[in-house]
Amino acid sequence: MRDGILARKLSALRNVMNKQGWEAVILTQQKNVSWLTRMRSHINMAVESACCIIVVTVDQCSLLSSNMESERLLSEELRSEEYRSSLERFQWPWYEPARRDDLIRDLTPGCSALVTDTSAEVEGELVLLRTKVLDSEHGEWRLLGRMAAEAIESCAKTIARGQSEQEIAGLLARHCWDREIEPIVALVAVDERILSVRHPLPTGKRVEAYAMLVLCARKYGKIVSVTRLVHFGRPPDEIVRKHAAVAEIDARMMDATRPGRSLDEMFVMLQLFYRDAGYADEIYKHHQGGFAGYATREQLALPGVSRRIEANGVYAWNPSITGVKSEDTLLLRDKGAEIITASGEYPTIVCKIGGGSWKRPDILVRSTGR
Repeated sequence: MRDGILARKLSALRNVMNKQGWEAVILTQQKNVSWLTRMRSHINMAVESACCIIVVTVDQCSLLSSNMESERLLSEELRSEEYRSSLERFQWPWYEPARRDDLIRDLTPGCSALVTDTSAEVEGELVLLRTKVLDSEHGEWRLLGRMAAEAIESCAKTIARGQSEQEIAGLLARHCWDREIEPIVALVAVDERILSVRHPLPTGKRVEAYAMLVLCARKYGKIVSVTRLVHFGRPPDEIVRKHAAVAEIDARMMDATRPGRSLDEMFVMLQLFYRDAGYADEIYKHHQGGFAGYATREQLALPGVSRRIEANGVYAWNPSITGVKSEDTLLLRDKGAEIITASGEYPTIVCKIGGGSWKRPDILVRSTGR
C-alpha cells in the first residue's frame, strides 16, 4: 500500500472545511473514522459510533481514544507508517469520560466553527468524500470483493438440506471470518419464506429445497454486497423464468452505470427495465441499491436524487422479483464497470446487452441428497 492515502483524504476534507468555513471537524462515526484511517474502528458492530474520535483542524489530525483502546489501535490497526507518523495520538482514562471533552477543547482552542459528523450538514459533505475511491485503494476493494464472493459461494456449495437459516448464517459468517472479513449483514431465507420477506433475518426455519444467501462484508471499513441462490434439485420453471428476468434487469443496470448519469435517471431506467421484463410493480417492493462505500448503501437510487454517478466509485445494485434477487458490487473506472464480487467459480448466466455481455450468477443447482 503506497503512502499518501491519508494525506489525500485529509486534503479533500480540508478543502470542504475551507469551503464551508469549518475550523475543526470531529469524526465520531465508524464509517467516517474508517474511511479516513483504514482502521477497524468498532468494538460493537451494532452501533454507528466508533471506539475512538478523530479531530481534524486546518493543521493537525488527532486520534483520541480511551486508555482501553489506545494500545490496540496503535499496534494492530494503524498499519501504515504514514498513519503512525501523521496522526497525533491522545488518550483519556476510561473512568473519566469528561476528559475526552477536555482533550477536544485543548485541540481546538478558539474554534468557534467546530462541527461533528452527526449533523446532517456535515454528513452531506462526508458522503461525497467516502464514495470517491482513490486509485491506490482499488486493490483493497478487489480483494474484499473476491473474498466476499468466495465466502458466500463456498457457503452455498456446502449447506445441507435440513439446516436452519440460523445455521446457514453461522456457516456464512465462518467462511467470512476464515478470510478475515467481517460479515456485518448475513441474511438467509429458505423455501416459501423467500417469497414473502425481502430482508430475511435468519430464523429456525429449515431448508428443504431453496435458499437465498445475502452478505454485506467489510474490511478496512469498506463494504461490499452480494447475493447468491441455491436450489436442491431442478428449480421450478417459474423461479427459473423470474431469475432470468432479474438477471437481465441487473445486467442492464450494470451496463447503464456510467459517469454523468444521475441516480434519478438510474431509477427511471430501472422502471423501464422492470416493465420490459414483465414485472413492472416489483421495483416498488424493495430498494434497488446505489452508491456503496463505508455504509452498506451510501446513497440509494431514488426519484428526484440528482447526485451523479462518477468514475472511481463503488456501486451495488440489487434488483429483485418475488422469489429471486441479483446482487453484486461494481467498481466503476473511466473505461467501464468491473464486477469485483466474483470468484469465477460459480455458475453464471450470460446476458447480452448492446454490443457487450455481462455474467450474472445463476442459481446453483445441488444434488437432492442430504
